[in-house]
Amino acid sequence: MLTDTAWFTEKSNGKVSINSKDIYKHLSPKIVIKLAENLSVSEILEWIKNEIINAFREKYSKNPEVGALNKAIGGWNEYIATSLLSEIIFDINTKTGKCIATFALPNSQSKIKGSKESYSNFLNLFAPEDFCNINNYLSKIQPFKERIFMPSPDYIIIDVENSLYSKDVNFFLQEQVRDPDSLGLYNFFKGKLHIEDIKAAVSLKTSNRPDRRYQPLFEAAMIKAMGHVLKQSWKYYMVVSELTAADKTIFNSAIAPHGIALEENFQLVDATYLYARKADLLPLVIAAIEK
Repeated sequence: MLTDTAWFTEKSNGKVSINSKDIYKHLSPKIVIKLAENLSVSEILEWIKNEIINAFREKYSKNPEVGALNKAIGGWNEYIATSLLSEIIFDINTKTGKCIATFALPNSQSKIKGSKESYSNFLNLFAPEDFCNINNYLSKIQPFKERIFMPSPDYIIIDVENSLYSKDVNFFLQEQVRDPDSLGLYNFFKGKLHIEDIKAAVSLKTSNRPDRRYQPLFEAAMIKAMGHVLKQSWKYYMVVSELTAADKTIFNSAIAPHGIALEENFQLVDATYLYARKADLLPLVIAAIEK
């Protein structure tokens, strides 16, 4: 049992934080084996959790705080999903010669004074000149671009026609398989994408607590509203490990808010996927990139 300080950090207030990134990197060789053995993601997360609890007890003679542990579990869930999605898309690219990619976005944050970047890192993906080109649909949101505040979706799925990017994309996808915390693909495409390159945004959750169920729906509402203005059929998917009856009703039935204003029944969430293994994510990728 590893109990060195790389796993935990003791704070000045007496609390102990869980270094989830370091723990995942240390355990990743065993995680890869468990994925190859077709264990479910929930089984792997339970195994990681138990490893942490045992290590924490051994070092501090008590259990870690539930909130900190749950936050770490959410992060590990995203790491595993990133690796699996990257593997799926790399395989598709290799077989078809396409240039598809998926990646996480950094959290949106307040604009730094003097910076030309937007609050939203979703908007920062697009080529800046497209916002100023009156022949480009992005110019329609230029007047209020700096007033668009929204969290970053967990993932973006893109399909880029430019084959010159293929080698770099496949390199970064392989990097994400090994290091799912990498922002290589985001940094590579930041400021380069055009609206037609975006295919879907994805929300990934182990479960949707009632008090947090509406955060991804707000993301979906913003993305769907912008997609409507920009004449793009951007999709929004929910990926969950647990799906309650309330989740199912809301995600399958919710109308996009701009649909109310336009008196049209625009679907807010395009589909919800239960996620336990790699095979569960393949239909999502296929649905995202189909014409």
